[in-house]
Amino acid sequence: MTKSPWRSTRLHFALLVLALAGAWLSFERPFADTANGAPAGAVVVRAAEGEVERVVYDRGEQSLEIEARQDDLGRWFAGREGTDTVFVGGRQVEAAWRGLEPLRAVRVLEGVDGTKLEELGLAGGESPPERLTLTVRDHEVRYRLGGRPFGGADRYARREPGPDGEGDAAGTVLVLPSEVVSSLGGGAELLMERRLLASSRPEVETMSLRRPGAGVSEPLRILQRTGANLTDTYWTVSGSDEADADIGTWVDKFFRLSVTGYRSGEPGADWRSEAVIRVESREHGASTLEIWSAPAGEGRAWFARSPFTRLVVELSASLAEEVCADLDGLL
Repeated sequence: MTKSPWRSTRLHFALLVLALAGAWLSFERPFADTANGAPAGAVVVRAAEGEVERVVYDRGEQSLEIEARQDDLGRWFAGREGTDTVFVGGRQVEAAWRGLEPLRAVRVLEGVDGTKLEELGLAGGESPPERLTLTVRDHEVRYRLGGRPFGGADRYARREPGPDGEGDAAGTVLVLPSEVVSSLGGGAELLMERRLLASSRPEVETMSLRRPGAGVSEPLRILQRTGANLTDTYWTVSGSDEADADIGTWVDKFFRLSVTGYRSGEPGADWRSEAVIRVESREHGASTLEIWSAPAGEGRAWFARSPFTRLVVELSASLAEEVCADLDGLL
């Protein structure tokens, strides 16, 4: 009797599944029977909202520091990567911070011996360790990071003694959730806030546009008219109910502006104010964005700042120049 090719395929597939399951169990089994293993979601750092003050992530030569700060607009995150790069943390940082207040381990594993610690990347070694350090209510909690569980993005971690000598018991290993550690590894490029304003385009009701040096004393006030459907939304000049295509085109370009980098310090003496734009929305009130240009080689660099960005930010030169030049045709 000839064997069915389909039956043979199913047999090979079943063997593959069993092999993968065996590999997973061989890796995970040493922890499965641990009598002292804490349940999933165990709190390992008790911190209420607002109590995590600072996070430092170190990996070799990479050093990332983020500090929670408070101002009139609420809590925000000041970041520094290395010695030069400063930035304001965006939604990725906000999400990671929520996972720290409190910090819950996916699992807590106890009685892990030296051999297994080496397999998990937590036994030390010559290379600089990867570390995560939290400051909670002026108290420092430091973790050495290891590898990832089979097939996952979570991280094995081991608490190290802090300045006060406090630490976990010998042989205790945590599995920290991926959202806490993985995003920090992306550095400033991934973590920085890219928005210029708290209000997104659909939320904006009115904008006042001014071009310093354009010879126009009064700013141009424009409004967003909304209808029952998204397609009924349009922009017009204050006092008019007619859609203005030129204003709509300018608004499209303006809301494409985004942060490409951050700078510490104030605008330079040779910077030229290019535009002042006041945005109003029900959700976030009024906010003013100022745009500057500055000499840079044979061209000009473009910068901006609003209460939301806190710091001076860098803009794409070509788009920022186009947005400001197009204002001349509207004013």
